Amino acid sequence: LLRRAPGYSMIKETVSQFLDKSRPSPFSSVALARVFGNDTLVSAFVTDRHTDGSYTVFVPTGPNPTSGGIYHLKAENVFPVDVPVEDAMRSIISCGAGSSSLIAKLGEKHAASSPTGTQGETS
Repeated sequence: LLRRAPGYSMIKETVSQFLDKSRPSPFSSVALARVFGNDTLVSAFVTDRHTDGSYTVFVPTGPNPTSGGIYHLKAENVFPVDVPVEDAMRSIISCGAGSSSLIAKLGEKHAASSPTGTQGETS
């Protein structure tokens, strides 16, 4: 039944490309990125790190990760998080459901880098 749904085969092929362990992932890591110049963060995949410290990230749209935007960002706008690519992809396909692990990892990273070991307030 699903095979007859519009776009099913395209979505299935894309997802299997990302989740297939036998193929190298097109993404090196997961990050939360600031692309709008404010405190809004988007789920992103790091596709390249440059010699000047900047990043290129792909920000897929949900629930179809075959489309999205490519952004070239300064390092201070990219926050890598220690979350498996597969988990981030599942979150994107489910339109953000399950993204709490990304936010939690970002919070852990900030708490670890704070001199007091707690996350500071932002203004």
